[in-house]
Amino acid sequence: MSHSSQSKQKKTGSEPTKKEGLKQGDASSPVGIQETLSSHFYLVCVIVLTIIGLFLRFYHLDFNALWLDEAATYTMSRISVVEIWDVMKVGDFHPPLFHWIEHFMLSFGNNEFILRFIPAVLGSLSVPLAYFFGKEVRDAKTGVLSAALLAFSPFAIFYSQEAYSYSTVLFVFLFVLIWYLRAFRTGELKYWVLFGIFSALAFWVHFYTIIPVGVLYLHAILVNARQWRAHTREFRNLGISVLITAVAIAPLVIIVVERYFALTANPPTYGVLGIPLISETFVRFSSFNELIAVAFILLFVAGLIYSYQKDRPVFLLFLLMITLPLIFSVLISAKMTMNPRYLIYLLPIFYTGISLSYGYLERFNPKKWVIIGVIIILFAINIPFYQSYYSGYSKEDWRGFAGIIESNTRNGDLIVLVPGYLNQPFDYYYSNASDHTLEFGASRSAELDAIAKRRTNQSIYFIVTSDINAMDPAGGSLAWLKENANYEGQYTNIVVYRQSSA
Repeated sequence: MSHSSQSKQKKTGSEPTKKEGLKQGDASSPVGIQETLSSHFYLVCVIVLTIIGLFLRFYHLDFNALWLDEAATYTMSRISVVEIWDVMKVGDFHPPLFHWIEHFMLSFGNNEFILRFIPAVLGSLSVPLAYFFGKEVRDAKTGVLSAALLAFSPFAIFYSQEAYSYSTVLFVFLFVLIWYLRAFRTGELKYWVLFGIFSALAFWVHFYTIIPVGVLYLHAILVNARQWRAHTREFRNLGISVLITAVAIAPLVIIVVERYFALTANPPTYGVLGIPLISETFVRFSSFNELIAVAFILLFVAGLIYSYQKDRPVFLLFLLMITLPLIFSVLISAKMTMNPRYLIYLLPIFYTGISLSYGYLERFNPKKWVIIGVIIILFAINIPFYQSYYSGYSKEDWRGFAGIIESNTRNGDLIVLVPGYLNQPFDYYYSNASDHTLEFGASRSAELDAIAKRRTNQSIYFIVTSDINAMDPAGGSLAWLKENANYEGQYTNIVVYRQSSA
């Protein structure tokens, strides 16, 4: 039996009953009735939180137009299953599983709602999984608060309404965490097998999950290393789990290594890089609000202290999971692009750590209604975000912009997308069937100059977003546009320059 199993037995072991012959779990005993009512109360809380989470993720699901990354999802997903695999090997640095799922979804139609349906569903189902994870860590109260934090989380909502793999990462990694704790506490092979399977599945959704999975394996080794001989069975089962993961991800490993070296050949030109990645991650996890981030971090530290007092292996787990991925991400950001959304798998760790701090409040007033009060507060602090998020566009409105361009261009006008890959969201909504424009892409001033020389009596519309800073960090293309074209205006972060017809 593992060290953590022993500690859990001490924590949850049977207490003396008030009357001889009655067991604590009996439904007919006062204690049993109280436990049953409590379990029903927490179950109702989770159901209500899941319904709220579902509403927050499906409300206005198709309001925003597809932005660049979502349009790239569509571009990748509309090709065949085999072609998705082939493109991944040579170009796209993302595993194929999410694109295969979206490929299947496109059989039901092609619009924003369908493309975002799976992320919204999995983001919603992550709420009850957060409850089960929190309950596995400590108890039902911790689980309910973890579920509430995730249900109301602006960060989780935002990526549950995006046709990309991030909410799928969150959903799968919650299973990884749940099966890991079950395996770690019980030592049973079936849970180690499930942990190995879901760890591999997470890698097939997003390559970066290999980091936290490695941290979980490291945690298991560190906790049991001092008593290696006493835990022979646990280490054997751990080895089986590692083997399952390794075999299941083997088809992707060589591809990942090759693509990694290709991507790190040049320094990153966009993203959140260096030490600021840490603070920015916590701010985005905390309702995109710096004051709330400070409060949440303090509560998380309090939760760590509480777990240190009550369950040292859990303390070590949360400490390793919140520090090592962040440190690694800061270091690797010198080589490749990093962004807090890549760390979405840390949400359950951060939110459950915050929930553990409730143990201190519980000492003063253990009544269940206090949980309701805390949940209401967690919802209230996010109301400002909801008011702004659901009332306006949070992404570039390529749908509306395409209509504006179509109404202003004439036959033979040139449209230049800067950089060229903006054609993915633009062409999803725009067609030149009525105005017969010619479309080009450019990323450098020399390319812009060459296109401009093609003009005779047509106008040229240069469509630019901040993505040009990533493609041309030296700024030559923007300088060329300011010198050779007239600024026409901006629409939801989409900027237009124009060279008028002669």
